[in-house]
Amino acid sequence: MTDLGNIAAVARREYTTRVRTRSFIFGTLILLVAVVAITFAPIIIRALAQNDAQRIAVRVAAADVQGDPVATLSALLNATTETGSATPDTKADFVVTAVPDLDAARQAVVAGSLTAVLAIDRAADGELRFTLYTNDSATRPTAGTIRQASTAIAVADRLARLGVAPAEQAGLFAPTRFGVEWPDPARTGPTRGTTEVIGQDMLSFGMTILIFMMIILYGTWIAMSVVEEKSSRVMEVILNAATPFQLLTGKVLGVGSVALTQYVALLLVGGAAMLAEGAVADAVLGETGGAALPEGLTIGLLLLFGLYGILGFLLFAVLYAGAASLVSRQEDVNSIVMPMTLVATAGYLVGVYAAIGLLDIRAGWLVVMSQVPFLSPFMMLGRITAGEAVAWEIVLSVVLLILAIVGALWLAARIYAAGVLLYGQRPGARAIWRLVRSET
Repeated sequence: MTDLGNIAAVARREYTTRVRTRSFIFGTLILLVAVVAITFAPIIIRALAQNDAQRIAVRVAAADVQGDPVATLSALLNATTETGSATPDTKADFVVTAVPDLDAARQAVVAGSLTAVLAIDRAADGELRFTLYTNDSATRPTAGTIRQASTAIAVADRLARLGVAPAEQAGLFAPTRFGVEWPDPARTGPTRGTTEVIGQDMLSFGMTILIFMMIILYGTWIAMSVVEEKSSRVMEVILNAATPFQLLTGKVLGVGSVALTQYVALLLVGGAAMLAEGAVADAVLGETGGAALPEGLTIGLLLLFGLYGILGFLLFAVLYAGAASLVSRQEDVNSIVMPMTLVATAGYLVGVYAAIGLLDIRAGWLVVMSQVPFLSPFMMLGRITAGEAVAWEIVLSVVLLILAIVGALWLAARIYAAGVLLYGQRPGARAIWRLVRSET
């Protein structure tokens, strides 16, 4: 049998063995259910909250309050973030009513029939004074929202006492003319708004997590497989039909195919759930919705995600297999692969912190680290989604990754060739170096 034939046979054996295990089947089913649940989570939350409007009571004890505080508070609490006012078909999150008796309203809050009661009176200096009676913490979003609405009412009251007519007050609070432009005159595209920033940052955050999970989970599978065969002496039989290099390559490709199978299943189910999201929202909520792709998600970005994911997995997988060949017990696997795990974790953390803005993604040291092959799978996607990586940087990082894979395969194959026949011993660094040199 040719070299490619042996590699294919080993890969096929690894693939068929893994996909038939109960852990793979049930694990994949659990992940599929989780993907569907996450996709429909906004609909489920909105459905649960449809009949859960918060009831706010208002007791106005102050005289000569301009306007209707109840109507003003209701409009401000139920205002949409897009238009600044509630639309007719929007279900109110807050139901605001006036009450004549403050003590009775406070008892209703204690009993739970009211969320809170807001008392409005006037202090000795003429200023409106607001007191919120609620069982919730003062730092909760409801209290904060009512505080902001109360401030708007107080400002309108101050202007009215100064003689500013209500019609003129609207002009005072009209938004200023303010623009944001790129500092580079050659960059003429639109700047990113809050929605785009959050969407693209979360997109790179999610992709980085997926790559990290692929490397750690399936890299550990490869290491466990090597030690399992070695401890059962099956390795000696297999080596009579295939060389250590063929065995190492076949294992990496076989387990990689398992990972690809699982990820493709997740993508297909997730995509189907997104396409059905509009129909489900219409049936459950009575509102029209569609599948909205995350901001910044393009075919090119998906291809780069797949490229960095595959190359990153191959780089770490061959090293996991080579390291695992040096031990003969399952208990020693975690300790022998710990150096690779720590490197992957470091790259993952830096990539995530840069994606969510805790680190400056334009910093020089981060730009340099994003070219390091062991780190680039986790860090380049964040720079790409932020628009900070130019084409030559992407090409360079991919070339360096491929060269690193070739070097790691050369090193891991020699460690693997020497290590698979070692039983009951764990050589140190000098012994490993002698083994590598003896295989060259």
